[in-house]
Amino acid sequence: MPTEVVRLPVPEHLEPRNTARSLLSQVRVYFYNLWNDTADATFRSLLASVGNKDAITGNRMFDRAKAVGMIKEAANEANDSFTSGALDGDIYKHVVGLLRTEGMGLKLRRTQYKQLTRQAPAE
Repeated sequence: MPTEVVRLPVPEHLEPRNTARSLLSQVRVYFYNLWNDTADATFRSLLASVGNKDAITGNRMFDRAKAVGMIKEAANEANDSFTSGALDGDIYKHVVGLLRTEGMGLKLRRTQYKQLTRQAPAE
């Protein structure tokens, strides 16, 4: 005696949800591609500053804003409307987190910078 199986209906198509975690994964891809670009070290140099004195543009925050612009530009070229349409502040937050996980957080780099600049000259 066969029993009848009842199944609930499911939708034909699902749209992926865009979350902060998915933005992080997209930003991570562009971040590493731009960082490892051997032909152009602009992205790396924009994120290397620890203060306004060593910033390329004279303002560390403006350097970081230009780096975020480079990520959005790369996303635009890749037809990634999710990343290119994201808020600059959200992308910046993920860039800072990626730098921190790579051991290049601002606090650590400032401490290293102070140690480097306050050393006695070698004789």
